[in-house]
Amino acid sequence: MTADALKLGGIYPLSGPASAYGAIPKGIEAYFDYVNAEKGGIDGRKVEFIVRDDGYQPPKAVEEARRLVEQEQVFALFQTLGTPSTTATWDYANQRKVPQVFVATGASKWGTDAKHPWTIGWQPNYVSEARVYAQYLKQEKPDAKVAVLFQNDDFGEDLLGGFKKAIEGSGITIVQEESYEVSDPSVEPQMRDLAGSGADVFLNVTTPKFGSQALAADAKIADWNPLHIVNNVAASVTVLKPVGFENVQGVVSSTYYKDPNDPLWANDAEMKLYKAKMKQYVPNADPAVPYHAFGWAVASSFHKAMQAAECKTREGLRDSMRSLANVEVPMLLPGVTMQTGEGDGFPIESMQMMRFEGERWHLFGDVIDTRKTFGPVQP
Repeated sequence: MTADALKLGGIYPLSGPASAYGAIPKGIEAYFDYVNAEKGGIDGRKVEFIVRDDGYQPPKAVEEARRLVEQEQVFALFQTLGTPSTTATWDYANQRKVPQVFVATGASKWGTDAKHPWTIGWQPNYVSEARVYAQYLKQEKPDAKVAVLFQNDDFGEDLLGGFKKAIEGSGITIVQEESYEVSDPSVEPQMRDLAGSGADVFLNVTTPKFGSQALAADAKIADWNPLHIVNNVAASVTVLKPVGFENVQGVVSSTYYKDPNDPLWANDAEMKLYKAKMKQYVPNADPAVPYHAFGWAVASSFHKAMQAAECKTREGLRDSMRSLANVEVPMLLPGVTMQTGEGDGFPIESMQMMRFEGERWHLFGDVIDTRKTFGPVQP
């Protein structure tokens, strides 16, 4: 960081099996371009956001992190996407004492590991998300028989483990589990196996490509009609649209930020600003894509954390991101704020359920604060 510039580096799968997430940095770029042009940057410094592609390959993520820190000399790594890639890079970032801010993965270890104080998540962790689904089923289907498809890595195991813990002592049971590898061409074989499980609920713990495949397979299996829960990271309309909206009616998920497709926010000041600035600064990107709104929301969150830093150094940012006091971010849902502190490294732990009807998601129920409902996430 110089007197007039703030350089950040992001690592995303712009190519490969998780390339749908490549939309996120476009929303970030729109936010920073807007802040630079119309607000004088952050604390008087213009933000330069450098995006690298790791293809969802951890060794490539390490290579790009080194390049960003050592060659580009970024002030912070802002958003490394994916549990495998972030796991591969957090030792390096912490050894170099480079803030790894608001990583784009909900693994619970980002908030419970005291050995990596320079790394922190942003989105609700997968254990908290799983708790929301467990709470919903306890109320709506207390005797549910659940079949689970999950990605065979820390991401899938974290969410599944959180769900198992959250249903302990209830009448909800898991009757079958199937995993897949990110290198698999398809999850159709797993879906056929799960269809014979007798489950009346299907928990879909996948990244976008495999989320689409699982949704399509579910629609094709005529004699199996479970309640379909798709995890948040694969719940974008860009995942559902290729399956055909008529085939995903009634699917449920959860969220924590405003959906640009929801008319509920048509007159919302932040949504109007977001859509206008997306068109102005990233005209080739569709503001209706929720991953763009996610990018805008997380960039706005970084702005708040940086402004709150007592000293504008790497150490100041590290301390700021771990002492967020109910910080309101306008693109988050009403009632969802950022809160961290001693022993709590999870900025967001509240979510609201949503159901897909027609051509968009519809929010229902109240915002569930998992801190209050279930207590802290344990390491």
